[in-house]
Amino acid sequence: MPERRLPFIPPWGLAWQSLSFSKRLTFHFVPMLLTRSSGLLLLLLAGRAGYSQKIVPGYIVTAGQDSLRGAIAIHDDAAQQRQVDFITAQGNQRQLLDARALRAYGYTTAQDTVRYVAVSMNLGRSGEQPEALFLRQLVGGPAELYQYRYSRDYYTRPMRMANALPNTSNAVVASPRYIPYPANALAFPPLNPTDTRGGTGVALLLRRRGQSNFVIATQWNFPKDAAAYFADCPTLAPDLEARRYRSRNLPQLVRRYNACPGASSH
Repeated sequence: MPERRLPFIPPWGLAWQSLSFSKRLTFHFVPMLLTRSSGLLLLLLAGRAGYSQKIVPGYIVTAGQDSLRGAIAIHDDAAQQRQVDFITAQGNQRQLLDARALRAYGYTTAQDTVRYVAVSMNLGRSGEQPEALFLRQLVGGPAELYQYRYSRDYYTRPMRMANALPNTSNAVVASPRYIPYPANALAFPPLNPTDTRGGTGVALLLRRRGQSNFVIATQWNFPKDAAAYFADCPTLAPDLEARRYRSRNLPQLVRRYNACPGASSH
């Protein structure tokens, strides 16, 4: 009796078949402009429920200012500061890219549009040498607001996490099941070494567009320091003096400053 062979079904096909009709319908409305060559990427996104990471539509901006669309596998916030896990639009190549190779990257989810920008900062763990990393940009414009996430117990851990970080910059990985971030291999130190309460800390950083130096806005004496930083927008002064803005309102304050007449020339 001749051997009976079952038809081959690729992994993404199984994932697609396992989705309910409503999820298949939702999939067709992923909010991203894709080219006709993105068929494999669409299949990959359809099977994202089977992977350990969440995969969403995204893009990267190369050092040469080229913008490439594809998909991004989302990891924890600290890991996103170190590398981006990018899948090409064709779905046949997965790349781990760090802030030395890119200018920015971003992605969209059902809840938010997220943008990370490559910056160079002295984190205090390599002498006076700055380190390249990605910071999440909360507000863009003449004044730019960024979010920096760090581990409060970084300096009290038995092993420095930075030493455990593998050299995976610009590595190209073919398998979509590859997990690029070993557990606890990525950590960032607090900008204030005395912050050792444990857990994850968040610092808000400000800088003027075109400048490289940051101001740690979370260390401000609010609203006094805010009034000094935004002194060239007089319309903000009365509201700051009346304490209508608090530190938690910093994103709204920066947006209002950026809309101030003449802000683009600062």
